[in-house]
Amino acid sequence: MQDLVRQLEAIIDRLTKELMAAHEAQAVTSDVLKLISQSAFDLDTVLTTLIRSAIDLCEATRGVVWLSRDGQLYLAAHVNYPEEWVSYARILALTPAADAVTTSAIAAFTGEVVNVEDIPNDPRFRSLTGHQLGDYRGGLAVPLKRDGKVVGVIAMSRPEARLFTDRQIALVHTFADQAVIAIENARLIVELEARNREVLSRYFSPGLAERLAGDAGALDLVGQRREVATIFTDIAGFTTLVETLEPDILGEMLNEYLAGMTSIVFAHEGTVAKIVGDALHVLFGAPGEQPDHAQRAIECALDLDAFAQVFRDTWLAKGIAIGTTRIGVNAGPAIVGNFGGGRFFDYTAYGDTINIAARLETANKQLGTRICVSENVTKQVADFHGRPVGDLMLRGRTERLRAFEPLRPGQQDEASGEDYAAAFAKLEAGDPGALGAFAVLVGRRSDDGLASFHLKRLLNGATGTKINMD
Repeated sequence: MQDLVRQLEAIIDRLTKELMAAHEAQAVTSDVLKLISQSAFDLDTVLTTLIRSAIDLCEATRGVVWLSRDGQLYLAAHVNYPEEWVSYARILALTPAADAVTTSAIAAFTGEVVNVEDIPNDPRFRSLTGHQLGDYRGGLAVPLKRDGKVVGVIAMSRPEARLFTDRQIALVHTFADQAVIAIENARLIVELEARNREVLSRYFSPGLAERLAGDAGALDLVGQRREVATIFTDIAGFTTLVETLEPDILGEMLNEYLAGMTSIVFAHEGTVAKIVGDALHVLFGAPGEQPDHAQRAIECALDLDAFAQVFRDTWLAKGIAIGTTRIGVNAGPAIVGNFGGGRFFDYTAYGDTINIAARLETANKQLGTRICVSENVTKQVADFHGRPVGDLMLRGRTERLRAFEPLRPGQQDEASGEDYAAAFAKLEAGDPGALGAFAVLVGRRSDDGLASFHLKRLLNGATGTKINMD
């Protein structure tokens, strides 16, 4: 009777320990899954967490995850290995094979669990060195499978010579399934980032596109009011030119032009909000903060103008006369954001600031200039170089807008900067001598479009700096 009682007590004790172990495994597994869900896109964290938890629950002392690439296994995560072994393993590539000398390589080749009681005394592993084995004897390798294909291996070992139990193997299988999910998530994220980067690179500078592709929440793309600087560009007479060109020539010309213009915008870290035909709408100060957005816009406009001039000369030498690229620049508040209606990415801006920039671009045709910028921009640019155009009365507006023609430092002397400033001062003061002053400027340089514009105004009886735009 006493023997029976002792047997029952032993059975109860064993079952109690197994039940406690099961509860512990369930609790740990729950915690692991919770952590994985919080770190879903951090593959290193997920794999390391899985190994550490498997070691704790399976009475192992070290563990590793190998991932398959081009038919070989490479180290992906490790726990409790000496640095000497880690350095060795980082340059190691395991080849899955029937006669492989590691549990992981055999598991990867067979697709089956490899559970070894005593590795040093197993003939399959006698070629392993002490450096590779350390003091470990019992080993377990469980393949990671996706759609039946081995994509990696999770392996563990311990210094005691004993097999891992069925319960422990089942637990590692659970962790292996979670590892496969994490690997697949990481792969999908990489693909998504690549697609995002391709789309975003059409609008944003490479650095900003990279940030947005990796973390769409890094910058707020929803509608918001921001201080921005904006540029509009357009080729004069482009529509008429299109009607005269063969499609292949038009395609070559337009692609070359847009590639050059957008590369300049991106070099200044601007955002291409829209391309319509040959026309560009560019933003600075959105979506990323750029305290110097006005300075960037001026420098970008000057570089765009320089490129467009060289582009015109290049194609003129081919017998195709391309019109002047006109550029308008303004700064101020605007509503910016992605207004694609949910189906399309359309990061753009709205507001009076944007409308004024577009009208300044058009104003160049009447003024004889190639670039026209508002005083809103020049006030924000330290050491601005340029010539005052006048006080424009733009269509649809009741207030005057002082505009300028920007120049590069040093270019002011070439453009008779001091003499122009003196002539414009006479114009502002209502001095009749303004007509003669502008006549002298045009006599020196017949290609000075702005001086010619003012001379024509004065010859037609206009006075002052107020200019009504058509």
